[in-house]
Amino acid sequence: MLTARQIKALRYYIGDVSGNQPFWSNGKAYVVLNALFFPGIAAEVSRAAEGKYLDPELLSDTLRLEELLRDLLSAFQSCTVSSPVKTFRVERMSDFSLCRSRKTTVSFTSTSTDGYLSSYSDRKGIALLEFLLHPGVPCIDVATELPHYAKPEEAEILLPPALCLDIEEAPLTEEHLAIKDSDGLPPQIRCVIRPSTILSPPERLERAVPEGSEAGMRVYEALNSGKRPSAEDITLYSNWKADFIANLFSV
Repeated sequence: MLTARQIKALRYYIGDVSGNQPFWSNGKAYVVLNALFFPGIAAEVSRAAEGKYLDPELLSDTLRLEELLRDLLSAFQSCTVSSPVKTFRVERMSDFSLCRSRKTTVSFTSTSTDGYLSSYSDRKGIALLEFLLHPGVPCIDVATELPHYAKPEEAEILLPPALCLDIEEAPLTEEHLAIKDSDGLPPQIRCVIRPSTILSPPERLERAVPEGSEAGMRVYEALNSGKRPSAEDITLYSNWKADFIANLFSV
C-alpha cells in the first residue's frame, strides 16, 4: 500500500490536481518532470514545438521538486503487476532513440493496457512500443494503487526511469501503419520490450547549484515564447539538471 505522500505525488504526476496554488494545481506538470530526465534541452525544445507549456514554477523551489520526485520514485519499490500484462505506448522517435541506446527508460513512462489510438496529433515522428510486464517488474497500476482514480478509461500502468529493457524490433503491419503522427505520417518503428530491474543508483554527488534552476526558468520562458534561450542559460540549466537527476537516484 502506498503512503499518503506517495499517493499525493502519483496523483500530481497523472494530473489529478485541484486548487489554485501555482505549483500544485498544474495538471500537466509531467511535461517538465519528464523533460528533466533527458540531457540537454532537446526534450524541452520538442515539447515546446508541440505546443506544450514548460512551467517555470516547477523550478522555483528545487527542494520541493526533489521531495516530490523522491516520493514518486519510492512508490515503485512496493508496486508491481499481479500477473503478466501487455501494455502499449506511442513514443516520440527522438525520445525512443535515447531509450534504445541506453537500454533503459529515460523518464517516467506512461503505458496503457488499452492499445493504440488511430492518430497522435500531439507527436511528430512516432515509435510503437509494446511492453511485456511480469510480476516483480517495478511499475504502478494507477487504478489499483489509487483509492480514487479520476481517469480509469486510460488504463494506465506507469513505469519508472532507469528501468532496464530488452528491446526487440517487430514488424509493422498494415494496421500499425494506419496510425498517424501530427504530420499524418505512419510509425517509424515498432518494438516489443521486456522490462526487468531498475539500475543500481550511483553515489550521491554535490548538490546542484541553484543558478542552474534559475537559468532553467529563463529557458522555459524563452521556449514558451518561441525564442531560442541564451547559450549561457542552456549550459547552466543542462549541467544543473544532470546533477539534480544524478542526486535524485543516488543513495
